[in-house]
Amino acid sequence: MKLPINECIIVAKKVGDTIIMAKNRDRAYKPELEVVHEIIDGVEVVYLRDVVTDWSEGMNEYGIGILNTALMVGYDENEKKIVKKGGKPSKDGARIRQALSKKTLKETIIQVVKGDDGVKGHTVIGTPQKVISVEMTSQHTPKINVIDVDSENFARTNHGYHYGDAGYTDGPDYLSSKIRKMSAEKVIDGVEDAIEILRGLRKQLYKQDSTLNMRRDTLKMFTSSQLMLNLTDLVLELNYFESKVEKFHGIVNKLPEGRTPRIQIVVKRINL
Repeated sequence: MKLPINECIIVAKKVGDTIIMAKNRDRAYKPELEVVHEIIDGVEVVYLRDVVTDWSEGMNEYGIGILNTALMVGYDENEKKIVKKGGKPSKDGARIRQALSKKTLKETIIQVVKGDDGVKGHTVIGTPQKVISVEMTSQHTPKINVIDVDSENFARTNHGYHYGDAGYTDGPDYLSSKIRKMSAEKVIDGVEDAIEILRGLRKQLYKQDSTLNMRRDTLKMFTSSQLMLNLTDLVLELNYFESKVEKFHGIVNKLPEGRTPRIQIVVKRINL
């Protein structure tokens, strides 16, 4: 029996001269979250971390950002239950943090796709100049593409784009993934201000409890937070929905004393 997938939406868009990546993070449980600001292998990084599962994604001082959405169909999809029962968190959080410690796009891509330790799912890697998508699973080799953010309304959800047998493949879940992707593409079309992206991804175009909405609010799945990476101006913005998050632990500043941060952090608590 399939367990619920961790359903998310990722978009990438060039707004004026600024490259933006953003994500709706959907969960079947109320997560505990923190934003960590630290140095990894000499590189300043900021990332959102799920305290229970260790999932992480964010950006570094070179404007390299990483977001991911799942294409999983196995037991590890229900990550919180596994951790609570004594299992180990997914290794992808640590893999993404290590990839964020790289100074170039090439090094970051190599870290994301290398061997059996590659990050599974749709992984979107951006810089102030370009955006790359990587699609891979434990059964599929990495498919890497350069995204034309000048002309393409780019979005990924939870079905395969290059691999038709990855993620959701049929039924209501597949329909939901397809509709959410199309809705996200429409939302980011023509936006003139980055703030419109997160606002747009919060829209509910169907009944409140519909699985087709970009911002989910069903008994089994709901949107707990949104993350936006401004890779040009080095700004990470977290919007979290207070009623959908168990606890926000705040910003954990691990930077050396006296260091002036190069990445700005914005956190907004939203009541819906």
